[in-house]
Amino acid sequence: MKKRTFAVDIDGTITENGGGRIHLDALDALRRLTNMGHDVIFVTGRSSVEGYLLSVFGGTTKIAVGENGGCITTDSDEHILLGNIEECKKAFEIIKNNIENVKEKHVFPRMTEVVLERTFDL
Repeated sequence: MKKRTFAVDIDGTITENGGGRIHLDALDALRRLTNMGHDVIFVTGRSSVEGYLLSVFGGTTKIAVGENGGCITTDSDEHILLGNIEECKKAFEIIKNNIENVKEKHVFPRMTEVVLERTFDL
């Protein structure tokens, strides 16, 4: 058998009705792929830590790509940062000062991005 790698989105793919609840049959299928020797990597717009925790508790490959590709988490304290949070913070200040009603969304801490609430029009 040839080893394969599966990159799997979380929200809206393995969650039920977009509410954030994991569809257990989907998780079971991904765990079976892992047990067969394949890699199953969660990819998400959420923090990579959230994806990594799902991999730990879900029994899949302990790697997650998060923050819209900005961060790869390979252990509880090991992160590969591909984005630059400082540039994002500067951009957030510019946007906030030039567009009305721009607010930062309170989410799990991010290492490479700033998350905005959907409170403004462009």
